[in-house]
Amino acid sequence: MSSDTLDLSASHLPQVALAFMNSVHSEELALVSELLTQLDDDTNNADISMQLNAWVAHTQAHFERENFLMQEYHFFAYPMHAAEHVQALQQLNSVQAFWDEAADREVLRGYIQSWRQWLQQHISTMDFVTAQFLSQFPLPNEAIRIDELRGHDTH
Repeated sequence: MSSDTLDLSASHLPQVALAFMNSVHSEELALVSELLTQLDDDTNNADISMQLNAWVAHTQAHFERENFLMQEYHFFAYPMHAAEHVQALQQLNSVQAFWDEAADREVLRGYIQSWRQWLQQHISTMDFVTAQFLSQFPLPNEAIRIDELRGHDTH
């Protein structure tokens, strides 16, 4: 599978009611797009590992930020949304661990394909409803400001 078969354009991501969430989704897609480019260009495994690490760290911060806001503002669907975050992060961590052991580019490409489909669905459902709910509160428009509220450094 090459990057030609996968839509990694941020312009095709669903948009939600909170600008910082849209920005985070676009950043994540850019990280994955760069990772796929590295896989397709036969970049050395150490550089691919660094890019994969950056994606994992970004995803962890992304999910922690959303979970914090859902808890802080008592979002009714927090348990279901947070459970989806746990499952997605477990899958990503498993793929990272397998990469660290085997450096199998086809496995990583395959995961990116399924992840991209998951991301589209997750934003269209979970994040859409979450953002609609959270948009009624006076939240900062930047992820870094949300991280300051929760007392964490940004990734």
